[in-house]
Amino acid sequence: MLKLKRKQKGLAAIELTLILPIMLLLLYATVEFSRLLYQYNALTQVVRDASRYISNNARPGSTEDIDITAGTSGNATALLRYGQFNSATQVLPNLAAATITITVSGEFITLTVSYPWQPIFGSSLPSFVSDASFDLSFPLITRYTMRAL
Repeated sequence: MLKLKRKQKGLAAIELTLILPIMLLLLYATVEFSRLLYQYNALTQVVRDASRYISNNARPGSTEDIDITAGTSGNATALLRYGQFNSATQVLPNLAAATITITVSGEFITLTVSYPWQPIFGSSLPSFVSDASFDLSFPLITRYTMRAL
């Protein structure tokens, strides 16, 4: 019996060495996927709020087409980036004004936002068969269409 215990003394350390990388990979994937869902939800919410703001403040222009003023567009962009008009804290990091598009088609207004999502722990995954690596960042695209009031 005593001989058997001595043989198994280092077995727990070997098992931990074999299982730990897999457990850490699963933990990393769970954290990143949860963060992705959180940021996508936050992006969808601010796009919905900004679309409502634009649709409430868009007015028919001189040709009966919907006219969106620069002030309305600027306020909607501020609402998108900061969640409110007079804040300096961004809702999502890296949400630049260049990724925001407002289009008018008849009486419908479409707001499209492309957010460059990046993982927090690393932006690329190395390839083990070549010198290239896999880029882990990709755009989260949210599009919301509303009828102008």
